[in-house]
Formats: sequence, C-alpha cells, structure tokens
Amino acid sequence: MIAERKFNLRGESRVPPYYYFLLWLILFSVIVFVTMVMVDQGFLAKVMEADKSYISLIVMAIFFAASLYAASQILRVSRTLLRAEYLLDEGRSAERGVGKETSLVDDYIIEMSNARRAVSQQADGIDQANYIFEIYVDELRAPGEMISFVVDVLIRLGLIGTIIGFILMLQSFVTGPAPSAENIQELLITMSSGMGTALYTTFAGLVASTLLGIQQILLSRNVERVVAALIRISDIRVEAETISKPLAAGGLEG
Repeated sequence: MIAERKFNLRGESRVPPYYYFLLWLILFSVIVFVTMVMVDQGFLAKVMEADKSYISLIVMAIFFAASLYAASQILRVSRTLLRAEYLLDEGRSAERGVGKETSLVDDYIIEMSNARRAVSQQADGIDQANYIFEIYVDELRAPGEMISFVVDVLIRLGLIGTIIGFILMLQSFVTGPAPSAENIQELLITMSSGMGTALYTTFAGLVASTLLGIQQILLSRNVERVVAALIRISDIRVEAETISKPLAAGGLEG
C-alpha cells in the first residue's frame, strides 16, 4: 500500500519553477494595465468624485497591498517547493541552481526524523510525526487563510458602501425640499450622488474580491504541491534518514 502511494505521488506532473508566481505576475500585469487605462480615460477620477464615502479608494488600497502580500507568499512557497524537489531528486534540482540553504523542508525532515527515532527507541513513546506534519501544513496554509479573510473584508466593504449610498439617497428626501414638478430634476441630481456611492463601492468590492480570490487559488494550489512533497519526503527520505543515521544538528547531509 505504501509503495503504491509513493508511485502515485511521484507520478504527479511537475510544473515549471515558479509556475504559479509567473501566473500571478501575468494576472497582476493585466490588472495594472487596466488600471492605467482607467486612469488615462478619467474613469477612476469619476469614481472618486461620485463615491462620497471614499470606500472605493480604501478597497483599492487594501487590494493592492493584499496582492503584494500574496505575491510574496507565492514566491516563498515556490522556493520551498524547489527545495523539496531538490531533496527528493537532487539531479533535477541541481540543474536549477537550488542551493542547500536551510528552509522549512529541512526543519521538517529534522523534526520528523527525531520524532520517529524517539518512537523507535521507546516502545511506549508517543508518535509525534502526525502532529509535526499538521503543524507544518497549518503554517503553509496560514497565509492563504489570511488572504481569504481579506477577500471577505473587501466584499463587506462593498456592502457597507451600498448602505451608505442608500442613506445618502434617503437624506436627500429628508433634508431637501418636497418633491414637485419644478424641483424634480434637482432632486434627482441630489439622489444620484448617493446612488453613485452605492453602485461604485459595490462594483469595487466585487471586482477586488474576485481578483484577490484568484490569487488565493494560485497560492493554495502551490501550497498543496508542497504538502504533497512533504508526504513524499515522509515516506521516502525521512524513513531513510531515520534508519541510516541521525541527522546533524546543523543541517542535512547529502
């Protein structure tokens, strides 16, 4: 059963180095290009003028900050994946110029090997290997959960802007003159301010949350490949390290 699982995992298709980071770079380049076109055509200026709550500006700022955070995490996970592939297949990874600097994968192998060695030495010892695996998986998935939270925040900001826009619309009835045939046009112009706030903030929240959700998917897919690599390492390399000889305290051999 274990041998079959190893074969299936090794049979997974490998993506090029930094594949998901390159996808993010293409997506973000398109976003920047569209934003520059909107600025050149004066659309963003109209949005800022119509949005009295300035929530659209806040949404844009949060979106670009979260996008840069997603890029840094995708890049970090990509490097971790290359390190894992290096340890599983040194020949292929050496051609990519991957060094042997200590990374999350190295720490994982050391802790897993020490835990399994402790269990083998003590018959009544507690097997902490599963706990160690869950800890490292949670650490890898934590940035994706943070981005997921930001996606929800962007959606809620858009809804808050919608509510503020409707409030501004209702205020035009309360503070303005009573509707009549003479002032109906002026009343509609006053109402359009609140309507613009409601529509533009909703639009900004939905678009920003959707684009950031795509980046979260890229990060999650990259993380799951690292998790699969950790499983392969647990089945192959950690077993070999545990049986052969203890790992050096300062790093890995071979």
